Amino acid sequence: MRSRSSVLRILLLILVLATAIVILALAYGASLLRFNTPEHSDVIVVLGGGSDDSRFWRAVELTKAGYSDQIMLDAEAFSARFGKTDADLARDFLSQINAQNTTVCPVYHDSTYGEVQDVARCLEPRKVSSVLLVTSDYHTRRAFSIFKARLPKCHWSIAASYAPYEAGTSQRMAGDDWWRNRRWAKTTLDEWEKLIWWWLVDRWRSNLVLQR
Repeated sequence: MRSRSSVLRILLLILVLATAIVILALAYGASLLRFNTPEHSDVIVVLGGGSDDSRFWRAVELTKAGYSDQIMLDAEAFSARFGKTDADLARDFLSQINAQNTTVCPVYHDSTYGEVQDVARCLEPRKVSSVLLVTSDYHTRRAFSIFKARLPKCHWSIAASYAPYEAGTSQRMAGDDWWRNRRWAKTTLDEWEKLIWWWLVDRWRSNLVLQR
């Protein structure tokens, strides 16, 4: 009987802990992904990805606020659509708006972990010591952690761009109610999966740190 009672207590404790984790996840799951600590830096690096160009315009806002006078815009260069890569389109776009002090960094990797290598290559001629990253809010904590670990010689800070969570809409996630909307839930769960993978797998790779 004592053994059975102990098992029931353990099961009850597990149930309470699991319930607490679920409640915390629903309440703070999206907030924990966000990290917004911009600092004055030698250059602003706009990470690739996102469903629109809000990351770039966030970088423009930061230059106007005096955080840096240089922008480097990451854009995919490993695949083309109708004869042009995203890097080509980014150059065309910057030319059309006559963007000053802004360059394009061609990205040949399809992950944030790999993108660090492209950023390191593009930063090498600049000889910078501090970099302000700009990316979508849900991507900030993982991106900041990865760049800090892979390029520790640079001083990193990061700024959140509050981009739409669904292409073609203006919807933004309201607070932490991520579980109320299918797209918000998908974005949050996908990002948590990638963050956990970074913590448990990529963080321990033997070739983690890049030399600049």
